[in-house]
Amino acid sequence: MDNDPMLHFYDSLARLAVHPLVRRSEQKHLLLKVTSNQEKMQIWAHQAPMNHLHKFYLVEAEKARVLGQLFEAEEFYEQAIRGARENEYIQEEALAYELAAKHYLARGREKIAQLYMKEAHYCYERWGATAKAKDLETCYPQFFPQSLNVAPVTVPTTAGTTSNTSQVAIDLAAVMKASQAISSEIELERLLHSLMQSLIENAGAQTGCLLLEDSGEWKIEATCELSEGAQVCATRVLQSIPMTNCLPESIIQYVIRTHESVILNDATREGHFINDPYIQRHQTQSVLCLPLLNQTKLVGMLYLENQLATGVFSPERSQLLSLLSAQAAIAIENAKLYSEQRTSKSQLAQFLEAIPVGVAVLDATGRPYYVNQRGIQLMGKGVDPSAPPDQIAEVYQLYVSGTNQIYPNENLPIVRALSGEYTRIDDMEILHQHRRIPVEGWGTPVFDEQGNVAYAIATFQDITERKKAEQLLADYNRTLEQQVAERTVLLSQEIEERQRIETALRQSEEQRRLTMDFSYIGSWNWKITENTVDWDDNHVRLLGLVPNEVESSYQAWRDRVHPEDIDRVEQAIETALETHTDFEAEYRVIYPDGSIHWLVARGRGIYDTTGQPVQMLGVILDISERREAALRERKRAEEASVLEERNRMAREIHDTLAQAFTGILLHVGSVTQMLADDSGSAQIYLERLEKIDELARTGLAEARRSVVALRPQLLEASTLQSALQRLVIQMQSTTKTTLIYESKGVVYSLPTEVENHLLRIGQEALTNAIKYANASKILVELVYDDAQCFLRVQDDGQGFGVGSISSLGGFGLLGMSERAERIGAHLSIQSQPGQGTEIVVIVNRE
Repeated sequence: MDNDPMLHFYDSLARLAVHPLVRRSEQKHLLLKVTSNQEKMQIWAHQAPMNHLHKFYLVEAEKARVLGQLFEAEEFYEQAIRGARENEYIQEEALAYELAAKHYLARGREKIAQLYMKEAHYCYERWGATAKAKDLETCYPQFFPQSLNVAPVTVPTTAGTTSNTSQVAIDLAAVMKASQAISSEIELERLLHSLMQSLIENAGAQTGCLLLEDSGEWKIEATCELSEGAQVCATRVLQSIPMTNCLPESIIQYVIRTHESVILNDATREGHFINDPYIQRHQTQSVLCLPLLNQTKLVGMLYLENQLATGVFSPERSQLLSLLSAQAAIAIENAKLYSEQRTSKSQLAQFLEAIPVGVAVLDATGRPYYVNQRGIQLMGKGVDPSAPPDQIAEVYQLYVSGTNQIYPNENLPIVRALSGEYTRIDDMEILHQHRRIPVEGWGTPVFDEQGNVAYAIATFQDITERKKAEQLLADYNRTLEQQVAERTVLLSQEIEERQRIETALRQSEEQRRLTMDFSYIGSWNWKITENTVDWDDNHVRLLGLVPNEVESSYQAWRDRVHPEDIDRVEQAIETALETHTDFEAEYRVIYPDGSIHWLVARGRGIYDTTGQPVQMLGVILDISERREAALRERKRAEEASVLEERNRMAREIHDTLAQAFTGILLHVGSVTQMLADDSGSAQIYLERLEKIDELARTGLAEARRSVVALRPQLLEASTLQSALQRLVIQMQSTTKTTLIYESKGVVYSLPTEVENHLLRIGQEALTNAIKYANASKILVELVYDDAQCFLRVQDDGQGFGVGSISSLGGFGLLGMSERAERIGAHLSIQSQPGQGTEIVVIVNRE
């Protein structure tokens, strides 16, 4: 029961129907069960959407409705209706229409609800559920007003003024004549011709049309027009004329939808169809459109009209046509079935005659029933009714291949098929015109509804060419065996030579492996299309891992690489693959014991014919010792540079202090002489002493600046970028001038001497700007370009004339120029009085 889709379908609908009536706690339980049912229904819908998908949609619609998801519910209702209709589940189409109608009615959209409820009513009637249809009429009387006032009439009509409540005397002779004419025909074309003649004779119409459905579209299949003064109407049948512009489409669609007759005494003045374009154009007077129903199934429609008189289709004629319509519907259905059966039989015969193999059929008694044309060509004869069932092989001259023995009758595939067996043989020959034809045959039984064999079918084909090919193949095999024997000797020699080469290759590979092991070079193979990587043991060891204890993978490598180096290495690999260049990168790996080792990796890509990378091969090498040696050399060079810088600073301190204190001595001497010459010049002495004080203070400040310069260098433990940043922060704490530091571009290393001199130039420029520029803001900017590095110091102070640069050696400009010259840098100074100063140093990266 748990695997019954219908059980889950109706269980879900029942639970959702009572959902609004139960407590909130029970509602949650109901929805959980519906969800469980839908999970199973979704699987069935995926496996057989034509059977279950519309059921899934209908439950989803009801679930969306109870959850208040109104628009989603309407979409699911439409999908359920469409799926049920396309797959001919009429009862579930009716149910979907009914539930959708209730949904729209609850939303107050009565017109849409009425439309859907009538469609549900129509589907239930087509299905034969008349009790359910009447229940809808009782529960929703506002949608079926005509159903509550039905009088005992014979013909249901609409939109007309004709009353059918009176008892009508029917022309029994006319009914019998018409009925006999209709029932006497079985072929559709003749039936339609006879039917139209009979109906026109008994209806009093000028023109009549019979509409039949063809692939979902209603078309005019028979027309009959009674010309003025003529006794017999001109009839045309099986024209398949589209009804567009030929008939009042609004009336036709109404009858299709409701299965109700439409009788209009004066179509231009009464009823709901007076605005139909056809009626307006032709000014049609009397109209009758009658559905032809067979067990509530709409088989066809009869349309009659009279453009000359009103009230032509009286109750008597309408009732007569109603009686004939039921028989006409049955006759049309039977004629269609007969036509389809005849067409099917004809098509089957065409198929059997068209296939390039022989086909023979025995009836249940074992007598020949049918042989197609190809079978006749192979056997030399067709159906022989006189052939006894136990002598078929003799009659049709069937022999065992390669012998003169008649093929055993009981072993024939067609005879064994009479016993229900499926067989195949290829050891039979047919003697035809003194020539033996080898054939391959199959026997297949055909069962009736009770499971009994109704027919036995044998199919057989000429395999002469195959037999020749088999003989050629046998000859070829013998030749091939001889050639193989000869080739075997050559192959043995080739194998020996290959083994020798393989031995040499193995030795070469072993030598290569030993070389790599002794040189501690690891190799790797990245299969890009498969996203896998292979390492040798050396590669594993160089990552600080133990061979055979870790699987080669990108994640295992990434876990070992220093976090600061991962993005750089991956970018280098990506760039190499994009530009089809070799890859090389140095990076750090962290061993499990916490130690850091430097590796260098090199790789080369392999590309397909479209230029896309498919593989990369490479090696890695531990360069920790080389890096450490380089670091020691760099440190030695830095120490030498520091020593040189400190010597230079010592000379600068000496020159600066000597100049300052020489001035002090001169002024002191002057004051001494003046005191000796004129004791009354006290004011002048005071001014001289103040100047001495100023010079002394200047000398003291210069001494302090030089001492700061002689402290350990900022570059010793960091990059130029971070050293400049710390310098700005330090100097900001000693001045009220606003200092701004900016770094742009991707930071890279420059030679140690270059970075030292750039830092000193920046320090001197910044110190001079603070001391002499009287600036409110100073910008220090370091820019890393692809080919050059820029250092810019810019202030908004008092500035000076560019022509006076040679006289400003005391501002440190001469020292900056010397430093720039040492490192091959370009130094430019831009300044105007009152507009500030900009100092720019440009040094090439290489």
